[in-house]
Amino acid sequence: MLMKKRLLYLLALPVVMLLLASCHCEEDDFIDRPDPKSLIIKGVAKTPDGQPIPNIEIKLDYMIMSGIFSTKVYHKAKATTDKDGDYIMFFNLSNKEIKSLTTDSAEVGTSYSLQMTLDLSKLDDKVYLLPTDITAVHPLSEKKIFYSYYIVPGRLQKGQVYEQNIFIPRKQLVKVRIETNGTINEKDSFAICNKVRYGIESQISDGVNGERGYLMFYQPVKLKNTHSQTVEISCAVEQNSKLSLYRLPYGEFNYEEYSSEVEVPVMQTGGELILRMH
Repeated sequence: MLMKKRLLYLLALPVVMLLLASCHCEEDDFIDRPDPKSLIIKGVAKTPDGQPIPNIEIKLDYMIMSGIFSTKVYHKAKATTDKDGDYIMFFNLSNKEIKSLTTDSAEVGTSYSLQMTLDLSKLDDKVYLLPTDITAVHPLSEKKIFYSYYIVPGRLQKGQVYEQNIFIPRKQLVKVRIETNGTINEKDSFAICNKVRYGIESQISDGVNGERGYLMFYQPVKLKNTHSQTVEISCAVEQNSKLSLYRLPYGEFNYEEYSSEVEVPVMQTGGELILRMH
């Protein structure tokens, strides 16, 4: 019995030490009104065709990460877009905070960043294309987009005003005809990707679904070993919105582009778009 207790103690000790070493702290650091040294971020949230989008919640945090388990978060600013899609938020950064964000840290394993968060949970998912529409490859479960390394559009310094616009497209249903050479392996997985301008202008969101200012919306499709078949998917109402087919070979782990790319007409009605395999 004593040996068993000692064994359990030895097994539990690393877990206890890990919990003791971990730390997550959050603290409000808002200001009631801007002063001459405050930083201001403002902009407008709109669809690509210029329609304003109200009720988007925007948050800005200053984050310090030490190692893997220690994080300090200072909530600096928050705002909600109004009926015209406009928002404005203001905050202060100390000289030490600005230096930490503009120079390399001398502390090994410690990083400093601004994080911007877009909360789109109040938007109608029948009207707008939202992160939860990404249902394949790297699916998302929240109607939020995180920018853990947000960079202001300009030099970071006190007293500056920055303009940062937000783009969220409306949603449309389109029919897509997928043409193959008749050699489909039905054990493979397939997804249609809709690449669209999305979220905060010129910023890179967390995860692997995004590029600078763009987001990849993947939706699964089930293909049979036929030469042609039609599927219906949701995609963005946006100029230069593009679709392509991705394939995950059975037993492998990475999707690869598997078709030509086709541009989606705005508010496609009738007819079909055609994706042809390489």
